[in-house]
Amino acid sequence: MNISACTAAYFTGAGTTRTITERFTAAIEAAGIPARAADIAPAGSDVPTFDPNDLAVFAVPSFGGRVPAPALAQFARCEGHDTPTVLIITFGNRAVDDTFLELADTVRERGFIPVALGAICAHHSLMIDVAKGRPDKTDLEAVDNLAHAVLDKLARISDARDAELADIPGNRPYRDFAGSPFRAQADAGVCTGCGSCARQCPAGAIDPANLASTDTDACITCMRCIVGCPAGARSLTGGEDLAAMRAAFAERLAPRVESYIVG
Repeated sequence: MNISACTAAYFTGAGTTRTITERFTAAIEAAGIPARAADIAPAGSDVPTFDPNDLAVFAVPSFGGRVPAPALAQFARCEGHDTPTVLIITFGNRAVDDTFLELADTVRERGFIPVALGAICAHHSLMIDVAKGRPDKTDLEAVDNLAHAVLDKLARISDARDAELADIPGNRPYRDFAGSPFRAQADAGVCTGCGSCARQCPAGAIDPANLASTDTDACITCMRCIVGCPAGARSLTGGEDLAAMRAAFAERLAPRVESYIVG
């Protein structure tokens, strides 16, 4: 196949999915193919357009073994043309469960053909003592290997259907995930009113006219507003319960799980 460009759409909360997507596009560019990465996380943000000769990439964190709902809504607005597609999942040293399958089902309906997968371990955004320092050198090398493998695979075929993955990991119905019991909150005394949190929120859970308030029903605990607040005014609810859960996760998920690629 003649791939003229690579277009990557990513959803990121704490930022590691952005890091990994940009690493992938950099590896594609190093091979001489123009590549760009688009952050589709903020509510209402534009989604990229895909040309017929593009290589598409969709990258998301696994939330409880599922694709974050706002990401699914954004990807459902994209339009492919039997476009060869790479699916990248970041995960916090546990498992991806049904994330690949749910993502593949969504993009296939929009004209995209999954040809390769990458599951890349990253620092857990919520359980912050899990997978510290990741993605590390080994994880990033897996991203580079994924880019090289995809280009080699596509160079040997004339149609994306010839490279389509026969099996996508996961199960139907997808794993039940009710979300985190913790939610983002603001300290009104520290908030400077810059509005960055409201602009960045994927779920539209923060009212620009009342930044100290968070719609707890809408919040998906992605950590984006907390990580991105320049004043450090946002944090999670939970107190001692959150601290106890973080300690339990750190112990249970201490053994290293490796990143891997398929395709």
